[in-house]
Amino acid sequence: MEQLVRYQVERMLRRKHRNPALTLTPASRLHEDIGLDSIDMVELVINLEHRFHIEISDRELEDLRTAQDVLNCVDAHLGEIAE
Repeated sequence: MEQLVRYQVERMLRRKHRNPALTLTPASRLHEDIGLDSIDMVELVINLEHRFHIEISDRELEDLRTAQDVLNCVDAHLGEIAE
């Protein structure tokens, strides 16, 4: 399940990726490396919420800085659902 989540999150990030020379890693920064702006971030969160049936707060959105942060956020919400 975890690999499926990682694949789907990475796929969403790659769609927004504006630097073709960059290799996407967990440390890739959403704004600086991937090139996401505030609208892209909102779209990403909406897509994550719809895909995984979770709700990401505005506060959590503000804390998303890297690809790993996005994965951790989704994992945390999916863990809450499983409990």
